[in-house]
Amino acid sequence: MTFLLGLTVAMRPGELQPTETRHCKEAVQTVAAGTVTSSTCDGELAARVSRLLDGSVRDVADILDISWAKRVDVVVPASDSELVSLVGPAFADMAGIAIRDGSGQRVVLNRTRAAPLSEIELRLLLRHEITHVATRDLTSDSAPLWLVEGFADWVAFHGLGLSLRQAAPLLTADVSALPADFGGSGRDLAYQQAYSIMVYLESRLGERGVVDFFLKHASTSVVESGTVDVTGWREFLRSSIG
Repeated sequence: MTFLLGLTVAMRPGELQPTETRHCKEAVQTVAAGTVTSSTCDGELAARVSRLLDGSVRDVADILDISWAKRVDVVVPASDSELVSLVGPAFADMAGIAIRDGSGQRVVLNRTRAAPLSEIELRLLLRHEITHVATRDLTSDSAPLWLVEGFADWVAFHGLGLSLRQAAPLLTADVSALPADFGGSGRDLAYQQAYSIMVYLESRLGERGVVDFFLKHASTSVVESGTVDVTGWREFLRSSIG
């Protein structure tokens, strides 16, 4: 199975019609760990997110020994124009994105990308984006994306029992440098490579060590060369996925 956390999810454009119609109204569902705001016409997706939100926040909180609100507001925009107004055109093709604006920190879901996801995929997406919310105040705007996105994926997959091959099917052991192409055609592979770096670090440092590694480096703009042993990562991939 393929999980594309926060990335493009294969789907025909326009599969879901905009819900900006007279019979669709804004609806807010409240759970212990946050809220889900959507159009009433996206009630099914909003209900699924509401059912998963408490557990997803708890899952992230159990891994991260940091101070944060442990509460997340999720927004499902009713149209592409509303989505773009919240996340910007560069991120409008992603299934979900964590933002911070005048209304505070929120997770914005792309309804056309998130609606087709299975329950486990939706849970992974929420856990990934909630990790960004939880660590936002500790993360530099210019922190390396392989660290920020890899760690969010590592938290998302934590404890689910999926192999590296299942979680990152595009991976090969042919790596010579840390991933950098998070905005181009190699984006999906870059995310999966970043996740695999965290799995590699876990094999050497343990679970707590991965969290400490992230917290140590997330506030910096540059992680010094050699902080991750690329040769060791490559050998780990060869032994893990062949």
